[in-house]
Amino acid sequence: MDATAGPCLDGPTLDEAIKLASRAHTGQADKAGDEYIGHPLRVMRTVATSAAAAGVDPLHARMAAVLHDVVEDSDVTLADLRAAGYPAAVVAAVDALTHPEGEATEAYLARVAADPIAVVVKRADMADNSDPARLARLPAETADRYALRYAGRRRLLDDLVAARERTGGDSAGGGSADGGSADAGQ
Repeated sequence: MDATAGPCLDGPTLDEAIKLASRAHTGQADKAGDEYIGHPLRVMRTVATSAAAAGVDPLHARMAAVLHDVVEDSDVTLADLRAAGYPAAVVAAVDALTHPEGEATEAYLARVAADPIAVVVKRADMADNSDPARLARLPAETADRYALRYAGRRRLLDDLVAARERTGGDSAGGGSADGGSADAGQ
């Protein structure tokens, strides 16, 4: 068995996180009409290849990636994740990635920028949401709107992360093994 899919110390495994996300997103469809769970699974796969280079715990990042929309898009709560034993760093990243209705995009992305795991997941999330192959399945006007939206949000997130790093924010420490979504996937 892949050690990264095994227990996260005494908490749920990655496989258990995938099962929770699958249950939470049952019956949901993305904007192209596909099963929604495909989006968090793709984000998780992207994060698997980018987390270590970003200096965050790869297992925690993968868990946060697959769970990144469960609080925003289902009846699962942060308290449920804590009670299930998910690591504090994972719950904090999911919290940062949960975009409450009415919160300004800049305030939301500032919260994301403050959590290194959330930054890795959000970048993968936006890449998946703006994937040209996925956007090509949508009406042209909608695809263009999403492409522009995510390009602007990527720039804003990058600027917020850079500002945090310039002011002494720890760009990798919050995602250590010791150790918080805007838009639904297309």
